[in-house]
Amino acid sequence: MTARPLLLAGLLGLCLPGATRAQDTTGAIEGAVTDKTASSVAGARIVVRNLQTGFVKQADSAPDGFYRLVLLPVGEYSVEVSAPQFTTLMLEPVVVSVSQSVRVNAQLELRSVTETVTVAGGAQLVDTTTNTLGRVVTGRELIDLPLNGRNFTQLGLLQTGVAPLTAGVATAGGSLRQGQAYAVNGMRPEQNMYLVDGAQNLNRMDGGYALKLPVEAIAEFRILTQSAPPEYGGTGGATTSVVTRSGGNQLHGNLYEFLRNDRFDARNFFSEEVEPLTQHQFGATAGGPLVKDRLLSFGYYEGLRNRQGTTTTATVPTAEERAGDFSAMGTPLLNLAAGGVPFPGNRIPDAAINPVARTVLDLYPLGNVAPSIYRATLVGTSVLDQGGLRVDFNASPRDQLFVPTRTRAATTSIRSRCEARTCRAFRPATISRRTRPPRPAPTSFRRR
Repeated sequence: MTARPLLLAGLLGLCLPGATRAQDTTGAIEGAVTDKTASSVAGARIVVRNLQTGFVKQADSAPDGFYRLVLLPVGEYSVEVSAPQFTTLMLEPVVVSVSQSVRVNAQLELRSVTETVTVAGGAQLVDTTTNTLGRVVTGRELIDLPLNGRNFTQLGLLQTGVAPLTAGVATAGGSLRQGQAYAVNGMRPEQNMYLVDGAQNLNRMDGGYALKLPVEAIAEFRILTQSAPPEYGGTGGATTSVVTRSGGNQLHGNLYEFLRNDRFDARNFFSEEVEPLTQHQFGATAGGPLVKDRLLSFGYYEGLRNRQGTTTTATVPTAEERAGDFSAMGTPLLNLAAGGVPFPGNRIPDAAINPVARTVLDLYPLGNVAPSIYRATLVGTSVLDQGGLRVDFNASPRDQLFVPTRTRAATTSIRSRCEARTCRAFRPATISRRTRPPRPAPTSFRRR
């Protein structure tokens, strides 16, 4: 190879770093074409057509009658098989899922008159072409099945070998476990890999999802629990591959809102009143053709407005302890700065109390249940907005281009509400956090 092609290849690798690491989000259709005597039919023309987008791809059967069509976007297809002196066979719908090969065998009959045989249904129940273990969750299941908080990762627990995080694991990880969803086959949850349209969707801080899409924006997702293909390497756990929806040849869209509140909630045993809860989850989707069969688009938006209270109890210093009086303690209070000798009467002199420590003590509330026990209801407010757009371009039966872009912004605030009248000295604090939107997903280009 000359220096010039090497330079061009290097520049292309630098310009498309995301695309070079992306895993494909397509499937395949394969099978054999035979006649009624089970003899192979060579040279048969197989044409597949996506029923939603109109994308068309074709191939001819080999001398042994075998054919294989790869790099097919997920969706429902019609398969047309024709050969000279045989009737034309039409099969639909054939569902192609992510990382799956659908086996479609065609048996042709000799033609007496011009006719077409159409076979509806007959979808395979078991993938016999690979040894990969995993189940596909379709977009229909995502919308129809109940989800708490409309979090699509909960449906991953329906698969064999997938388990939720135990209370001990979640507590030990703290905030570093917030983005994690499940553990697979006994592996640690941070060993999982998450993909969206073939690009990594991994939060490097906690090893979980960087962006959780709304269910209306997902066409399907699959968890490869074991024996994943080589292109899904780089992780010791499972691989979750999410494929977003694309536009079709018909204009479609929806509006939705889900409301939750505390009208029928029971009171927490440790709270004087029902903990406040008001949640609005709303959004919209729209998709359709810009140019029929050629240029298609799909967009979505979802917003979340949540205000929820949680009652918590904490141990705080008593009024005497704030003044340095620890005489109520049953053990001696040692002065480590003086070599570990006890303080006289378990009382710290005023001159020995650091001014910074006094300032920190003022931030602690006084006990309102007991001298050293404080109870309050923490009311958190969350505001989240996310949206995305995907444009698909079918340049030819061999070339397809799609460009996805997504953005997300979130703000969280926490304020404490006292449960008793004795906490007037407490000054509630507000904590705000805004997440930066992730970088747009890389453009995906497939040469067929």
